[in-house]
Amino acid sequence: LFTPREAARAVRMGPRRRRGFTAARIALKRLARQLDLVGKNTPDRAIETLGTDEMKPCLAESGIYCSASHSGRLVVAVAHRQPVGVDVEMVSEKSVRTWSLFMSPSERDVVSLFKMGPERTATRAWTIKEAAAKALGLHLFQALREVEVVRVDEEEGVIRYQGKTYPVRHAEGNGYVITLVTCDDL
Repeated sequence: LFTPREAARAVRMGPRRRRGFTAARIALKRLARQLDLVGKNTPDRAIETLGTDEMKPCLAESGIYCSASHSGRLVVAVAHRQPVGVDVEMVSEKSVRTWSLFMSPSERDVVSLFKMGPERTATRAWTIKEAAAKALGLHLFQALREVEVVRVDEEEGVIRYQGKTYPVRHAEGNGYVITLVTCDDL
C-alpha cells in the first residue's frame, strides 16, 4: 500500500494513529485515481500521498491542493484548485465541554446564537478550526488562536484570518459533521 516515504512515516506511529494514517492514504490514492492523476492500474505503492514536508498530503505529486481527515469509521479526502482543508468529527458533548479551549469569548457568543443545539454547533466550530488550519497551512494551535469563527449555521459558515474572510461548508449525517474550508484568494 505505502510508498517508501509513507512507510517510513507509518512505522513511527502507534497502532491507532497508523490506522487513521492508512485510511487517509487509501482515500487520497483513490481520489488521485478518480481525478485521472494516475492510471487505473497504477499500484498503490507507486502513488505518493505524502508531501515534501513529510506532513501535508499530496495527490500523486500533482500539485493539486488536497486535504484528508478521519474520525471513527469515516475518512474523507478532497481536492481543489486552491488551498483546501477538511475535517470530520463525530457530534458529541466533548466539543461543548472544551470550547473554551478553542474559541474566544466573542466566538462563543456568536456560536451560542444558533439554534442547532450546543453539541452540533460546537462540533461545527471545532471542525472549522481544524479545516482552517489545513487550508491556511497553520499549526492547529495557531489556528485556534488566530482564525476567528464569524458565523456558523447548519450548512455554511464564515471565518476570518488576517482580515480576510473565507467560506465554510458543512454536511452532517450519521452523527458526523464534515467541514470544508477553501481559500480561493490565497
